[in-house]
Amino acid sequence: MSQLPSQGSQIPEADECQFTGPLLVNKLQEAGIHPNDIKKLSEAGLNTVEAVAFTPKKNLIAIKGISDQKADKILAEGLWWSSSHS
Repeated sequence: MSQLPSQGSQIPEADECQFTGPLLVNKLQEAGIHPNDIKKLSEAGLNTVEAVAFTPKKNLIAIKGISDQKADKILAEGLWWSSSHS
């Protein structure tokens, strides 16, 4: 016997649910990351904010033009965007 939900139960409507996918790396421009740096990340295969956020710092520094200081900022912004907008 299958049980149907009672009329009083709360079932979310389809338009109430929001599903979000990965954020494109271009979103980091809103956080102050320079477009040239975003292009470098993308060319290195890091096309989403989540990919950037979980890339080890040493891998970011290995990208030509990404300094230690830039890597710190990119990682911080990537983690913030991926955690607060998921």
